[in-house]
Amino acid sequence: MKNKFIGLILFLIVVLSYPTWRYFHNANVFAKAMINHASRLGEWQYSSISTSLGGLITIRNLKFTPENYKQSYDISSINIETTPLFLFKNSATKLTTLLPEFISISVNGASLDDQANDIYDSLQERSLWMYLAGYAGSFGCKKDSYTVFPKDSWEKLIDENQTFNLDLYYSRQSNGSVDVDLIVTADELFSSTWSSNLKVAYFENQLVLEDLVVDKLFYNYLDNGFNLKRNNICAQNYGGSFAKYRLSSAEHLQQFLRTYYSKQLPDDMSQRYQRMLAPDIEFNAIITLDERKYVSDFVKQEQIELYEKSQLEISTANSDYFMAKLVDIDYTRIDTERLKNEILEREKVARQRKLKEEKTTKSYLKAVVFKTGKSKSRVISMQKLPSVLNKKLRIKTKRGRPIIGYLRKIDAKSLTIESLYKNGNAKMILNKKQIASVELM
Repeated sequence: MKNKFIGLILFLIVVLSYPTWRYFHNANVFAKAMINHASRLGEWQYSSISTSLGGLITIRNLKFTPENYKQSYDISSINIETTPLFLFKNSATKLTTLLPEFISISVNGASLDDQANDIYDSLQERSLWMYLAGYAGSFGCKKDSYTVFPKDSWEKLIDENQTFNLDLYYSRQSNGSVDVDLIVTADELFSSTWSSNLKVAYFENQLVLEDLVVDKLFYNYLDNGFNLKRNNICAQNYGGSFAKYRLSSAEHLQQFLRTYYSKQLPDDMSQRYQRMLAPDIEFNAIITLDERKYVSDFVKQEQIELYEKSQLEISTANSDYFMAKLVDIDYTRIDTERLKNEILEREKVARQRKLKEEKTTKSYLKAVVFKTGKSKSRVISMQKLPSVLNKKLRIKTKRGRPIIGYLRKIDAKSLTIESLYKNGNAKMILNKKQIASVELM
């Protein structure tokens, strides 16, 4: 009798502990599957995986070596956050090619190792693209610099041990499209946010990443020390005068546009550009592509290609959006010798770009099909906003711009949203008439 009682107790322990074991086992399988899918971008190594009962998975002490690079990122941790029910109810086998309806991924404390310098040099050559947009003020940093910072200024601007953080939010919408927000933060320098609603060839319960299409992007830049640091460094090349660097930067940009596009900025836009070099600036951009592109092709393109094949609208925190349109060159304001040199350079650039296009070959990865399950609406009506006070929301304005933050205050005409970045907070007051939808994150 005693043995039967002990056997019953052991049976109950096993039965009751099975759900917990299944949950943690599935979380481990899902985390490893995510790393495996990410291996398409390069090689990953990590030391451990742990999971909380709230759906937070933590992968620690990672090393990531991007494809075609020798240098690696050392990463403190990656947090993957989803619902506990998603991890519990699905089998381990399904989780290898299954995505939840929404997921949040945070890459924390990423810095370059000292085993090579090719990523660091690439960031210089690309002026931090796609960490931020707009060439980062490289124009005119020295009298002969345009889209690339001079080496000595770059090494003062971006330390080789600079820490970066990345936050990715994904949400499958009821129409099959995917809302994506990507926030890149450079500690004590800036936060840069890319957002889009990615279109798909709609398949019920399926998502093919290689088929995701982008037609419009929303970009936000929040300065947190980068502009001041850059201005001080570049001003040293002009006798310590920021005003001289600012004017030179605007003129170098005009020369670049005349060379590449046979166009230039109108005077008011040139002045706006100079104001955007100021410290503590925040600006937003809406980038509408002339033609839809697969996301896999979009991320491979150079910055100049994006701008020349899209419509660009820009606004600062205190202004409405304005269309960034180039105008014909005013030849009466350019001396003959400079005009001659720009024409020769324009012809040289045209020959180089033609050769580059002829050599370009496309490579395609084998498509991976993910199952997602049925989309569940997380949209909150305006009447129910008081019930989500102090919760994290994703708001879309009627222009389509996404805003992520915590709802701190509601009144008759507006909402107060606080966005939390790793390098600081920012509050924004939104008129209710500007809001198209609110989604609970």
